[in-house]
Amino acid sequence: MDEANERTERERPPALAPADEAMLARAQTLLEIVESALRDVAQPYPSDDHGGLLRDALFVQGLAQQLVDQAVIAERERGASWTALGNAADISRQSAHERWNTKVGAWALTGRQRNGIGRGPADPAEHARYLDRWLDALVGKGPDGVSRLLPSLHDQAARDEANARRTEVKQLQGRAEELRKECDAAYTMAMEATDTDAAEDKRAVWAARHFAHAEVYDRLAAIEEPLAAEHRRRATTQRSLAQGILRGRAPADGAGMTIASGDAQAEGADQ
Repeated sequence: MDEANERTERERPPALAPADEAMLARAQTLLEIVESALRDVAQPYPSDDHGGLLRDALFVQGLAQQLVDQAVIAERERGASWTALGNAADISRQSAHERWNTKVGAWALTGRQRNGIGRGPADPAEHARYLDRWLDALVGKGPDGVSRLLPSLHDQAARDEANARRTEVKQLQGRAEELRKECDAAYTMAMEATDTDAAEDKRAVWAARHFAHAEVYDRLAAIEEPLAAEHRRRATTQRSLAQGILRGRAPADGAGMTIASGDAQAEGADQ
């Protein structure tokens, strides 16, 4: 991470727990849908403005699609399985995973928090107060209509734990990338040592790198819950590769198998 990005990370207000961040993002989209709908109800459309009605409808449709994606993310943060989400959408588990897993993955890449760009205040407490005021003015839900649905907003220990996990995830992701390169290097050395006295030792080193890679994914599965199934499958793949190497049955293109097999197996995720 370069200095500019590090400074941005330091200046960003501490995020809420991921489930609350997801609910806050969802509330912001609901606000934008309501505001857009109310504006469109009284919007004059000149007779020569052909397409204005459709443009506004498509804008609301786009917000509605964002809301669906955010609902899936929030459900995953709440522990919903792909089977449950498929049932809710009247599609199969596999179809639900294929439709929304990239959205969940993109959410994870943001640190499982709102990005704060043009979608309300970056500070979650300020954002929640803004939504509280809006909702109270609209339907009279009181001063904390949104805030009361965000437990970590009032629990500093929960926020600290969530942010510590975000930091650990970044560190583990960095370690996973280092291990990918180490696996590739160990594969090259093992192939070069084929039919030499050093072959067994080189294969043991190669296998050890894959076992270490599996341990990283095990930890990611424990602390990055929405992607836990994918991480567990990648861990399983890494252990299978390591065991194959020790048995002398590793694939010839062992280096290329480091990540690809984990991703392929993850396609069948059911968690």
